[in-house]
Amino acid sequence: MPERLLSGPFRRTTAANFFFFLAFAAYFLLPLHIRALGGSEATIGAVMGTGGLASLAVLPLIGLSIDRFGRRQYLLLGAAGMTLASLGFLLFDRLGPPLYALRALQGVSMAAAFTACTTFAAEFAPRAQRARALGLFGLSTLLTHAIAPGLGEELVRRSGFHALFAAALVCTLIAFAIAVPLRDPGAAGRRAVPHAARRLAAAHWAVAATMALAGMGFGTVITFIATYVTSEGLGRVGFFFTAYTSAAVLTRVVGAGLSDSLGRRRVIMPSLLTLGASILCLAWVPSVPWLFAAGALFGTAQGISYPTLHAFLVDLSSEAQLGRSQALFNGAFNLGVSVSAFAFGLIAEQYGYRPMFTLAALAPIAACLLFAVGTRDVR
Repeated sequence: MPERLLSGPFRRTTAANFFFFLAFAAYFLLPLHIRALGGSEATIGAVMGTGGLASLAVLPLIGLSIDRFGRRQYLLLGAAGMTLASLGFLLFDRLGPPLYALRALQGVSMAAAFTACTTFAAEFAPRAQRARALGLFGLSTLLTHAIAPGLGEELVRRSGFHALFAAALVCTLIAFAIAVPLRDPGAAGRRAVPHAARRLAAAHWAVAATMALAGMGFGTVITFIATYVTSEGLGRVGFFFTAYTSAAVLTRVVGAGLSDSLGRRRVIMPSLLTLGASILCLAWVPSVPWLFAAGALFGTAQGISYPTLHAFLVDLSSEAQLGRSQALFNGAFNLGVSVSAFAFGLIAEQYGYRPMFTLAALAPIAACLLFAVGTRDVR
């Protein structure tokens, strides 16, 4: 791996992203807290979806300003916001409007910090190995998906949800401290770029629509897997997240760079179809071993499709468009996750989890078709 990829700023960005998402992933267990407080599946979907909607509301502003004003400020604001949200969860312990407000604060904070981190990572990644570099950066997020729910579940069992929220608060404070020394030397030059040069092409929007559909499938699984596993008696939630994350980490190390040599399109479309197949398998798992297998397939598909689509979008973008394109990419994915939380929460309440996951499996398949048509002119 070239020295540039292993540079200090790349490592620091990756470390800050890891600790930020260690806190964020702890809230994958928030549906269990909401249920313990007396909330229904629809309430769970509404609260979890509020974070995504808040993220979507601020992403246009972030996209319009991050190339002009720099990435570091948004990363620090995001870490500070997540810290305040965790403090709020420690102080508020019942259903009501403050619960939605805290989740909204988390959504805004995630939008700011993650857009800043992914933009930094895209800038530091060498073009010849862009998909591999972004795949490795993505490990800093994926690893938290295994660590946080597993350790968080144990914390909750031993000490309750307040221990989980306190641990999340500490992680975001660490992320803030790591990010403080980061600098954005290109900010001054980007401010002079004309507005017209920042406009995104039709292919950017096609990728965004693809990510929205993929996000619907992914979001349905991440939002409802905890209550699904406990309701169906399929063991601990950590079993799924361990399988999912282990497979995603392995494929990002071994397979995320496939598109650097084979081409982006040859990798993206099969991986999206596999993502849909994995959710369909998850819908009808009969036992813990099958849950583990479905989680591994889900992780494999997500571990390859996400960084490859990310690299495809960065390939399309000039330096002046980079921050804006990252905001669009993250916003589209969050839109899919948010829509899935609201829509599929209602489906689960009316018809059950298994039919819900069956319908959710169609979203990544539709994403594959949309990508094939919407980017057919991109070489």
